Amino acid sequence: MSDDTSAAVDALITDLAKGRPNEAAGDLPDLWPTMVELGLSTVGVDETAGGSGGSLADAVDLARSLGRHAISSPLIEHATARWALGESGAGTEGLVTLAFTDGDLSGPDSVRVLLHAVPWARHARYLLVAGAYSAAVVDLRHPGVTIEQSVNEAGEPRDSVGLDGVAASFPESWPGGVAVRNRLGALWAAALAGGVEGTYRLTRRYVNEREQFGAALIRIPGVAHHLATIKAELIQVEAALYRAQHAVHREVDTDRATASVATARVVAARAATTTARLGHQLHGAMGLTAEYPLHRHTTRLWAWRDEGTAEHEWSLRLGDLACAQGEEGVWQLLTG
Repeated sequence: MSDDTSAAVDALITDLAKGRPNEAAGDLPDLWPTMVELGLSTVGVDETAGGSGGSLADAVDLARSLGRHAISSPLIEHATARWALGESGAGTEGLVTLAFTDGDLSGPDSVRVLLHAVPWARHARYLLVAGAYSAAVVDLRHPGVTIEQSVNEAGEPRDSVGLDGVAASFPESWPGGVAVRNRLGALWAAALAGGVEGTYRLTRRYVNEREQFGAALIRIPGVAHHLATIKAELIQVEAALYRAQHAVHREVDTDRATASVATARVVAARAATTTARLGHQLHGAMGLTAEYPLHRHTTRLWAWRDEGTAEHEWSLRLGDLACAQGEEGVWQLLTG
């Protein structure tokens, strides 16, 4: 996406975000129908598959813009599921969510599995269950589906879904579990990058406007140092995200792509932790008030660190890939 197009997308998201109400925990955001109507919900999905077209880079920019404005939505799961389903036609009506399982999805025509922390399940029409070697699409209105509602730290629906012999379709042509997880991981890294950036912007404005002893807080060396730390974290996330985005675009299911995504997710998760902590420190008591927007950013940073695949699991994947490459392979990768 060009800089001009990216700026236009962010301007659109900024406009959508104005005056939006604070949704109650578990609610579907009021702006989601508008996003669907505008075609934002399937950016990065081929038009031949019923999507809006565009590249992974376009989807990354959109996810980052939503994170920058602390907007919760089912976009990442829905767009990734629709991309994975491609031209199969399954789950193209209504909201589609996504979950992973290590269980057997061999069929022949039904699925029996218990899934935890499924995003937006209570609001979704379909669920794509991605296994290592196969996938299944189920209609969440099936009588064999049970949904136990729960929310994450940001108040977003993360429900337990029980599938007890639920009728399912099994797409014969799909990119595979590794590819789906890598694409989802890249988009969540983008959302975290946006969240870090949004928190940085809010904090920078606060310490420049707030005065103590007749001078702006930014004049205090410790404050300036903490703000610079957040900026440095953001730059690291941007670099890791850029590498992951291009690796996934070229070869979504290779070890190199997985390593790049894992690196971006770990860097982004750790940046989120540091940014949320320093953001609250620099705001002091102001950062804890419900009326001030900081908490909308930081609760999402805390919640999104482990979305899709947990930071710890990404770290383990990265370590396994490094061990498989050996000392010489890792050195060539770092210096090549």
